[in-house]
Amino acid sequence: MRNLSIFACLLIFIFISCQKEKTNEEQKAPEEVTSTFDSTALATTAVDESEDQSFLFCYKFKPNESFKYRLTTISDREQSITADSTMTDNLSQTIIFIINFKTLSLDADSVAELECTFSSVNLKANANGISVNYQSGAKMDSTERQKFSEYESLLNNSFNLRVGKQGEIIDIYKIDKIMNKFLSLRGLLDSLTAQDKVMAQQELTNRSIKPLLAQIFREVPEHKMAKDSTWSYKRESLPIMVFQVDYENLYKVETLEMLGDEKLAVINGSIKTKVSGKETHSERGINYKFNKPITTAGGKIYFNLNKGLIQKSRSQTNLQNSYTMEMSTPEGVKKASAKEVSTNVNVIELL
Repeated sequence: MRNLSIFACLLIFIFISCQKEKTNEEQKAPEEVTSTFDSTALATTAVDESEDQSFLFCYKFKPNESFKYRLTTISDREQSITADSTMTDNLSQTIIFIINFKTLSLDADSVAELECTFSSVNLKANANGISVNYQSGAKMDSTERQKFSEYESLLNNSFNLRVGKQGEIIDIYKIDKIMNKFLSLRGLLDSLTAQDKVMAQQELTNRSIKPLLAQIFREVPEHKMAKDSTWSYKRESLPIMVFQVDYENLYKVETLEMLGDEKLAVINGSIKTKVSGKETHSERGINYKFNKPITTAGGKIYFNLNKGLIQKSRSQTNLQNSYTMEMSTPEGVKKASAKEVSTNVNVIELL
């Protein structure tokens, strides 16, 4: 389950938003807010065609302003290996994070220093028919706390980040409390050198915290936009089996809509991939033939131009890997095949 936990690489790219639901969220009981999420579409109206259709994307942070998001990640994975018989491994998992932000300062270049606190984590998972549940704040013994140390260490341990007005995450820092809590729960606090701790913090930041925050603060263009405007961002290449996969996020402004008195830019997102690498490999007498991974992703963005924040988002990514194996034995050629299919859905909501 760890490769789908918060300390794993997240592969998610796009989003959806809301304002009207905020009132409904405020009326919910706290336990309902932390254990459910809303993925319904927005009840928007058309923008008056006589109005100027051009606009500028900009995150509008205000000193001392507080806001919070609910981030839900839903993951499903199925692995199978077929030889003389077929073995399967299934995992489904839903994690709901409540993340609080407070704007501490805003510099002359509109770069905001934010304080970030994870106030709730709710996990429900099923691995091959075995259920696993975790709710932050619930009573548990030391063994259970160690089992869920990656979530326990995040809770109520504030850290800081700097975000530019175009949504770029410039820096994440002051995560010492999170790292120390994690190491303490794992019984490793006194066994790592200072250099090891620095490297562990960098790994935690880049592999876990930043991918989560990058779903809330998405980079947007700084030049003037309008309906049908497009842009793209190339992402860091990822190794998948023997292949190297290059990703490029593609965006298009579909339309402008109104949600109450606030104007939303509705953006469709997709992904373009390029796969490179040899499809065959031999090792220790086993011949492998890898099929190129198939990746698809899509989603829609509703960016609130008045608030300067994404209010709600939904994205979905699908990945399929497969390969075959052959090996010569005294009994003849033995063959086997393996396949993995995974789906990830992310929903963010401004509460």
